[in-house]
Amino acid sequence: MKKGLITLLIGLYFSSILNSQIKESDSFYKSKIESFIIMMQSDSTLNYISRLKDGDYKKLLLKIVDTENATYKDYNIFLTEISNKEEINYNLISNYINDFVKPPLDRNKINLDYTLIKQNQVTTLRNNGNLDEATTQNKILEDYINKFSKTDKQYKIQKSYVSIHNAVMNFIQKDFNKGKEILDNCLKIAREYNDIPLEIASFFYLSDFLVVERKLDEFIDVNERSLQLEKKQPSKTSYYAGTIGHLINAYAFKGGYDKRVEQLLEELYNDPISQKDSYSLYAQYLSTLDLNSETKKNIFKKFGSNNALEFCEIITEASKNKLNDNDFYHVLSESSKLLEKDNFYKEAIKYKDQAIVLTRKIYSEDLTKSLANFKTQQAIKSKEVEILNAKERSNLYIIIGSLVTGLFLISVFVIIKKRKQSKLLMIKNHQINDALKEKELLIKEVHHRVKNNFQIVSSLLELQSKDIEDEKALALASESQNRIKSMALIHQKLYQNENGLIDFDEYIRLLVKEISILYKSNTKIDTKIITDDLFFDIDTAIPLGLIVNELITNAYKYAFVKHKKGQLNIAINKVGDGNYKLEVSDNGSGLDNNFNINKVKSLGLRLVNRLAKQLQGSFSFMNNNGANFEIIFKDVHARKRIN
Repeated sequence: MKKGLITLLIGLYFSSILNSQIKESDSFYKSKIESFIIMMQSDSTLNYISRLKDGDYKKLLLKIVDTENATYKDYNIFLTEISNKEEINYNLISNYINDFVKPPLDRNKINLDYTLIKQNQVTTLRNNGNLDEATTQNKILEDYINKFSKTDKQYKIQKSYVSIHNAVMNFIQKDFNKGKEILDNCLKIAREYNDIPLEIASFFYLSDFLVVERKLDEFIDVNERSLQLEKKQPSKTSYYAGTIGHLINAYAFKGGYDKRVEQLLEELYNDPISQKDSYSLYAQYLSTLDLNSETKKNIFKKFGSNNALEFCEIITEASKNKLNDNDFYHVLSESSKLLEKDNFYKEAIKYKDQAIVLTRKIYSEDLTKSLANFKTQQAIKSKEVEILNAKERSNLYIIIGSLVTGLFLISVFVIIKKRKQSKLLMIKNHQINDALKEKELLIKEVHHRVKNNFQIVSSLLELQSKDIEDEKALALASESQNRIKSMALIHQKLYQNENGLIDFDEYIRLLVKEISILYKSNTKIDTKIITDDLFFDIDTAIPLGLIVNELITNAYKYAFVKHKKGQLNIAINKVGDGNYKLEVSDNGSGLDNNFNINKVKSLGLRLVNRLAKQLQGSFSFMNNNGANFEIIFKDVHARKRIN
């Protein structure tokens, strides 16, 4: 009896393993087939379909490959299945739609499966930043719909869907009145014919216009109504996650709605399809909570983490292969903010750097790169098929490859032995020269890229500052942007110069020009610059440049407010072996007589004081017909001698 039971259990165990392998094999073949169909490799597709387990999806794939028997409904099911898969470039999917999903010839009735395919194509292309192609495909859809009666119910509904793209383009072009008018009309049609998906789509894009109009309460109301409409649908629309994101941001901005924010986060997280969209929103919400908040601890526990660092590592790992670059950027960016809030400064910078790199990738990919990517994918897929078909001959190939490799190594050894020592030395000298040139180019490229990264951060600050209403916060963002520009200017000079040093006279003149543009006023300001043709390396130029930036900015902000004519003097002189003196003075009203550098609250002057210490120098000031700041500092050689 016991032996029979043991035999049965063993049989069940191996049966479960076999079923698991069959499922994995089916998943593997299914993924391959979908890729080959999109890349129009029919021979490879049929080869894999024959290995696929029988079922409804196999029948569907056979119809898609056959094309003549495939219906628009079949194409819709297939395209919905593959559109969310990161391993398939959407440009390939879009090209496939253009080649195989042509407008129906039947003029009696609008084919809703075809219109849905084109609507999803237009939306995805637009979300991926391919606005020109999205507009082209939207025009193809509009031309198809225009062939039907204008009094038909579906004509009006489908025409509204087409017009949503135009509303979005109006928003991008800042024609807000026209865009909002289009969406209001879409809402009217949606309610007249009880088309809930159209109403949800209209609400979603209307939210953007309400943000511009700063109508926070109406923004919340529209998105809450949209969420209620989602519950009436048999399945969630593509706007579901975005709508919840809108509400979380709105409630967090308004304040006092923590319970509602937590409910929305939980709702998004508990939906398997949209769970990945909740990660960046959780990070964003956590960054608003105190370090010892019980809510924060509970959320960490929910994700199996003990602190912000572990939480960020978990959500980054969980989302990096499931989200597109744009959504993954938000995960990295919000993680960086959370880490900074919880005092993980080093890790916060690391995440911010990753976000910046990803931003460059998102905004630097062009058509040439997309075409190259398409060709590369074709080559890789073809190679995989070739390897799969050649498995039976693999042992022979290994033997042949080993023999060829052996002969090649012997030949190389013989050739090397025959080379003369003089020729080897000549080659080595040539390699050393090439390496030096390559190193010089690499160093220049590094400075160029650092400059570009600073410009990207500056652009991000500029974009973010557009949503800031608080004047103090806006001023801080502007000052941070100005500091970043001053550092970017240093790296620009390093990239342009051959000797790796910065001409500080030229740098200060450019910096003054930038700041004068930023702080335009009616006061005429006469600027006198004396630097004795000084050149500094990057370790001295960066902190010194920031010091000069802060002091010049300080003068423009406070010294010349009530003057009809301003005088700004900037001088850097060598005062000893490796020692220099920087003087910045103005003819303003000066500082308070009780002013204490060590107790100053101004971020800019605190920064100057700290940077002066970094240069192993001192920072002092006096009132002499205006504010007069003096910094004594050492160059890099003098600092090294002390260290």
